[in-house]
Amino acid sequence: MSTEQDKQYAIHKVMESMANVQQKSQFFIDMITKQETLTHNQILLLFQLRLIGSLNITDISERFIITPGAASSMCDKLEDAGLIERVRTKEDRRVVNIVLTEQGHQRILHIFEAFPTSDLNKISGTLEQINVLMDKMMN
Repeated sequence: MSTEQDKQYAIHKVMESMANVQQKSQFFIDMITKQETLTHNQILLLFQLRLIGSLNITDISERFIITPGAASSMCDKLEDAGLIERVRTKEDRRVVNIVLTEQGHQRILHIFEAFPTSDLNKISGTLEQINVLMDKMMN
C-alpha cells in the first residue's frame, strides 16, 4: 500500500470506529433507560450532576439543547422522585443550583451495579486513552 492508501485506510477506520462507539454508547444508554423509570435525558442529567456537582437551569438547557422551561420541568420530576434538590447559593439567593441527593447518588450506583467492576475499569481506561489521543490531535 502506498502512503496515500495507508492514510485513506486510517481515515476510514477512525470514522468507522467513531461511528461504532457513538452508536454503542447510545445503545448502552437506551438499555439503561429501558430498565429504569427515568427518561434518557433524566439519566444523563443525573450523570452530569454526578460528574460536575451542580448545574443551574440555564446550564442544563444549554447542555441538553432544550428550553429553560423544559429543563425546569425535567428537574421538577427528578426532584419529585427525590433524586435532586434545588439549592440557593449564599452569594446570590436568586441563583438556584441543581444537585444530586443521596438518593440520586444511590440511583446512579444502582444503574451500574449489573456491570462487573473489571468491565467498567476496562471501558474507562480505554475511553481515557481515546480522550488523551484526541486531545493530542486537536492541539
